[in-house]
Amino acid sequence: MKEEDVLQTADRQFDALTGLYNSETFYKEAASLLVAHSDVEYCIVCMDISCFKIINDLFHIGTGDLILKAAADYFKEKLNVQTSMSCRTEADHFVLCLPREELDIVQILKGLDEKIQSLRISHNILFFAGIYPVDKRDVGKLPINKMCDRATLALHQIKGSYVTRYIYYDDKLRDQMLDELLTISSLEAALADHQFTIFLQPIFDPHKNTVISAEALIRWFHPAHGMVSPGKFIPACEKNGFIVNLDRFVWEEACKLQRKRLDEGKKIVPISVNLSRMNFYREDLPSFLSSLIEKYNLESWMLKLEITESTYTDNKGEMLGVISNFKSLGFSILMDDFGSGYSSLNMLKDMPLDTLKVDMAFIRELEKSKRVAVILKFVVELADELGINVVVEGVETQYQCNYVAGLGNEVSIQGYFFSRPLPIRDYEKLLDKYFSNGEDDKHAVN
Repeated sequence: MKEEDVLQTADRQFDALTGLYNSETFYKEAASLLVAHSDVEYCIVCMDISCFKIINDLFHIGTGDLILKAAADYFKEKLNVQTSMSCRTEADHFVLCLPREELDIVQILKGLDEKIQSLRISHNILFFAGIYPVDKRDVGKLPINKMCDRATLALHQIKGSYVTRYIYYDDKLRDQMLDELLTISSLEAALADHQFTIFLQPIFDPHKNTVISAEALIRWFHPAHGMVSPGKFIPACEKNGFIVNLDRFVWEEACKLQRKRLDEGKKIVPISVNLSRMNFYREDLPSFLSSLIEKYNLESWMLKLEITESTYTDNKGEMLGVISNFKSLGFSILMDDFGSGYSSLNMLKDMPLDTLKVDMAFIRELEKSKRVAVILKFVVELADELGINVVVEGVETQYQCNYVAGLGNEVSIQGYFFSRPLPIRDYEKLLDKYFSNGEDDKHAVN
């Protein structure tokens, strides 16, 4: 490589104003640093100046540049180049990566104050800091830019504060910020920004050892918080009504996937989607689902509908009418969480169901309680007499699998023993593996 090319490459690695790494180089080098010192606890520190824009407005822009250069010089002087590094990402934003035992944030802020004061600028210039303690489990898995996002989120909580100038990102702060995210406006923005996606958990026939269907589950990957637990956001969405939008997003994503595989000439199995209670009684629900089937040129059996047992207690008569409507349109109906409520037998008497999904609480107690084993056997026999299929959820061990398989040929299994919920790409790989023989498996999916 020519000398001028080497110099140009080096120039592209550094911020032209301060001489610190630019963000792209920092992300790469910091990742390598964390891997090289995997036995050391590190912190990512994001810093910026309160009201920096005002400084540029009050003074010449050269004054702002002078402040940024002084801050950069301070970082160069104080950080251990063997174990730490710094960068300027943009404007007045700086990021440090250093061992936790070397981080004295109070002293760093004090030193910055003294450095800036030495410039004799007639304005109070203060740096604020958000700190993300790097979990060793994150190293090599969570990108550096995501760690910076979390430190920045923490920083935004106290920027301009008269009480404190630094804050650590922790579980308490994360929960507090998640609560702020669980507003309709934030959820709408997250949906528009493609932060939501679907995962699919296969359902297996233990007798044929093949996939016979799958359940679509929603996942939220926030750019700063990482994966937000469904147990956190789904109840909030049910409360504020946004669950209607999420349901419909999942349904359409499932239809898109089915259409994609069909266009590629690949085998498919039915995908079951959840209908929340709020969506279930909307007058436009049947027409909306039918329009999706028509839009993606699918058949109704390719999309199954899951309702929860608790829906039965809302309005039995109306529920029966809605289910009958779905059945007339060709949809199969699954009852999720069967056995978790108090009206199971009455419901079986009334509802034209196709499949019962036995609540995972039963299987968890199988090896401890003979009564649970008796109840499971009774449920399967009863369902068989009524012409209803059974899916047992939560199967995680070989013992549980063997027991459930012994209950009858119409019993299938959903649980970690066979597969966790999978991203679309991994789910497709699994389907391709099971149906790679090219045989007509329609009997296994219809």
